[in-house]
Amino acid sequence: MTNEQMEAYLRRIRYTGSRELTGATLDALIRAHITSVPFENLTVCEFQQVPSLDPEELYVKFVENRRGGYCFEQNTIFHHLLMAMGFDAYPVSVRIVRNEGPLGPFVHKGVIVKTGDGKRWYCDVGFGGPGPRGAVEISQAEQEIHGDTVRCQFLEYENVLIQSRKPDGSWGNVFRFCLFPSEEVDFLPLNFYISGKPGQGFRARRMINLTLPNGSKALTGDHYTHREDGRIVCEKDVTDRKELQELLRTEFGLDVELPE
Repeated sequence: MTNEQMEAYLRRIRYTGSRELTGATLDALIRAHITSVPFENLTVCEFQQVPSLDPEELYVKFVENRRGGYCFEQNTIFHHLLMAMGFDAYPVSVRIVRNEGPLGPFVHKGVIVKTGDGKRWYCDVGFGGPGPRGAVEISQAEQEIHGDTVRCQFLEYENVLIQSRKPDGSWGNVFRFCLFPSEEVDFLPLNFYISGKPGQGFRARRMINLTLPNGSKALTGDHYTHREDGRIVCEKDVTDRKELQELLRTEFGLDVELPE
């Protein structure tokens, strides 16, 4: 990513904060990204295409065309932004582990950043569900991250498990990953599998989410929900095509011509 592209990306996410290579900067960058760029699977669901993970094509999609994407796209372009800013960052393959039982496959991508103070941080701007909405220090200490209480557990073979405290006080699993770096090529077959498998969730159902400072907007299938401060302020079904395109434009900033 060139310096000019980096500056355009920062304008895209409306980031004007510090550029020091610290955990606080990482957290602010994540917040700027997830409140500006929606998680969306329109390329997969509406256009029935496998998204490109080429950094230049992602730059065009995210910055010039002001689109969003899903985890492999979002965290790839964010990783390149961090490197352009001077951060020591590398990608990792991630398991989503919401329930107890046999582990599922690696179907998610995250980014690990090492800062000059010796700390390591898990960064993720591409998870469409409930999860940490800021930089997570890879430490066993409990952390308050924008309303969520999070902790990390260290497992054998350099594995890390991120957990989030539930409303009832218990801990729920979120992510599990190895601290060893993954290569970008490792995500190509995963990307193809997740987006190309007939009947698979991303291809079968529209999923769009945008984080707000105090809430969220979500379009799941045809159902739209807008939450603020823990309460629903708008909820409706959107089945008319023109109404759908207007909703995408006004509520998610996605000015995209959908196929018939």
